[in-house]
Amino acid sequence: MSIPGNILDGIERLEPLPMTVQKLILMLDDEEVDLAEVAQIIEFDGAITSNVLRLANSAAFGGVSYIRETRNAVVRLGTATLLDILLIGHLRSMRVAAPHYNLSEDDLWLHGAAASLAAKATVKEARRTRISQVATVASLIHDIGKLIMVRYLKADVPSLYDICQEQNITLVEAERQVLDCDHAEVGGAMARKWCFPESIVQGIELHHQAPSGDGLPILDTVRVANEVAKLVASGMEVDGAHLHPDIADSCRRLSIDGEGFRRIRTTTAVWLADLKARYGVENGSPAPGRVR
Repeated sequence: MSIPGNILDGIERLEPLPMTVQKLILMLDDEEVDLAEVAQIIEFDGAITSNVLRLANSAAFGGVSYIRETRNAVVRLGTATLLDILLIGHLRSMRVAAPHYNLSEDDLWLHGAAASLAAKATVKEARRTRISQVATVASLIHDIGKLIMVRYLKADVPSLYDICQEQNITLVEAERQVLDCDHAEVGGAMARKWCFPESIVQGIELHHQAPSGDGLPILDTVRVANEVAKLVASGMEVDGAHLHPDIADSCRRLSIDGEGFRRIRTTTAVWLADLKARYGVENGSPAPGRVR
């Protein structure tokens, strides 16, 4: 399904990512990246430096010792995680309420952050499967397309969430009914516009499609992370044996069993609570019933 022209125009008019983010994107695929150079890039921006140090000492990323120097934070975190941190800040600056998705202005970036943390926990759990660290970046921005979609949902259009409930269809199906495209397609186009590696683009673009054959580790990680983020937001506990078949298949390909999935969910919940505290975000009421 092709993206309508008015939405493509919206993607073309997107403001470029901050220069620091653009530089880190270019470094993602460089296995011999100079971390001292990365630190130098970050040190030019005081707000970014503060944010990096805050998360370098968080539950998700912290080590044994407390870090006070940016260069030490860069060594501990790595390029992909640094990009996660910068993108979280950028997503927060772009936050907007999305009533058609039944989302508050903080819900979208928090869901992305939760998915990124879940991807980090998944990479740690799936030790038998080689998963690139950029899976956390793909998970963070997997729903980025919704930022464009909400601009083209007219006020008189029923809530997509309500359409899903009334017609017993998925969110992607509801989006296609209303806008002739879905947020995964739009997100993939946005990621290409921003020059992300193709592996990240695929993780965004295909995360609502069932992978065929052996699948792709990054895509499977995004799918698992998305599901975990939804479960954490809703407060639901789902046994690994009762997952949606598509998610169960992704877990199988990543060599994650039911107990492993529970550990990922528990770890993500702990890390997300810590991240919320560091950003001063209060825990609200559980999210409404989930739609796929």
